Amino acid sequence: MKTKSYLILCAVIAVGWAATLMLVPTVSDTVEQLMIGFLSTNA
Repeated sequence: MKTKSYLILCAVIAVGWAATLMLVPTVSDTVEQLMIGFLSTNA
């Protein structure tokens, strides 16, 4: 995969992930709980 294609793919994934977190409350709540649980056990 060429560098330009890889950067475009990463940008699309990042924008899609951010949009999902902002627009779908259940997904953002689940991700938040998983992150808090991970950080509290590994801190």
